Amino acid sequence: MTRPRAIICLTGSELTRGETRDANGSFLATELTMLGVHIEELRLLPDDGERLEEAFRELTARAEIVVISGGLGPTADDLTIASLARALERDVTIDETARETMRRKALERVPSENEIPGNFYKQAEVVEGARVLQNPAGLAPASLVETGRGLVVALPGVPHELRAIFHEHLAGEITRRFGLTPPRILRAKLMGQPESWAEARIQRLGIDTEKIEYGISARPGELLLKFISHAEKEHVLLDEIRRALEAEFGDDLFFPPEGLKEPAGEPLDISLMRRVHELLVSSRASIATAESCTGGLIAKRLTDQAGSSRYFLGSVVAYQNDIKTSMLAVEPRVLEREGAVSRPVCKAMARAVKKNFSATYGISVTGIVGLVYLGIAGPGEDAIYVEKKVFVGKRDLVRAQAATRALDLLRRNLEAEASENS
Repeated sequence: MTRPRAIICLTGSELTRGETRDANGSFLATELTMLGVHIEELRLLPDDGERLEEAFRELTARAEIVVISGGLGPTADDLTIASLARALERDVTIDETARETMRRKALERVPSENEIPGNFYKQAEVVEGARVLQNPAGLAPASLVETGRGLVVALPGVPHELRAIFHEHLAGEITRRFGLTPPRILRAKLMGQPESWAEARIQRLGIDTEKIEYGISARPGELLLKFISHAEKEHVLLDEIRRALEAEFGDDLFFPPEGLKEPAGEPLDISLMRRVHELLVSSRASIATAESCTGGLIAKRLTDQAGSSRYFLGSVVAYQNDIKTSMLAVEPRVLEREGAVSRPVCKAMARAVKKNFSATYGISVTGIVGLVYLGIAGPGEDAIYVEKKVFVGKRDLVRAQAATRALDLLRRNLEAEASENS
């Protein structure tokens, strides 16, 4: 069966004005994708009845699944149900089960029904003929309506209520209605490679994009490659792609866990720092940093990870030359001859911070105006590697790229050690 297409519609003028950050779109897109649904569009709409009605009419004619978030509350600008009913040429009705739940909860706060405002029960409104999905975490229920094309569902905008209804009712309904099977999702992080050059090399691998959905996105110092197999019989193709990528890119590449979600349901952490964290924990190695131009950014990224106290020992932010000499044993004559941004200074910083903190690894970085030296001192007396990089961009971007590269050098060393010891 062809995968159903879904359009996610997020309502609220506070969203379209940029006053509030959406908390539901990424959740719905992730969950629907993991069910096997194709996300065609995410749309933001203001609290405008005519605009909502027009959009709902258009979207329900275009997609097999339309999921609407927000606008089910008790106020005058909560217009979703009325607008959706007009778009579907149906009436609005009150769900008595939801109304009774609201009445009981209200009477826990006020002494009599006379003190319950009339607009309170507006939250019990649903589209006529809808299958009502009760709200296990709040008041307003969801309306699920069969259309000639598929399903349209209106969910409350409160994130924990929306998630509760989705997990308890909607996910199973969509899976059964469309006979879905989950996709297999392979992602790879490619480090230190320019996007155009990487893409040219990937194109030469001959990946069948008719069978495998492919995409690439860039962040400072890294690329994320995405490969999705939607047909169970073609899942094996991802194993072939993985082997081809490993042969092409070697240790420039690492693979996060497959899928989009953690076991607890949160978005999957596919960061470089997660990989570094796992390697440090499994190897029982420790790390200390000596930073100049990055100003402590590498240490921050390391300690942002919960559980980093198991391996992070400390850092010296040696911005001034006298700190490099007094705390990192850089000889003044080397600074005078070579300059602070040089290979010998970077090497001395890495060696000293490793020794001073009795760490397994010492990382160093020193740079100016895009020119950066990065060093790593590993296990063994003379195991020190220093590389020169030129990063392009403004100051913050250069610092971010330098921190990413330093952590990737650590990843490569940890993986090499793990491979030698296995």
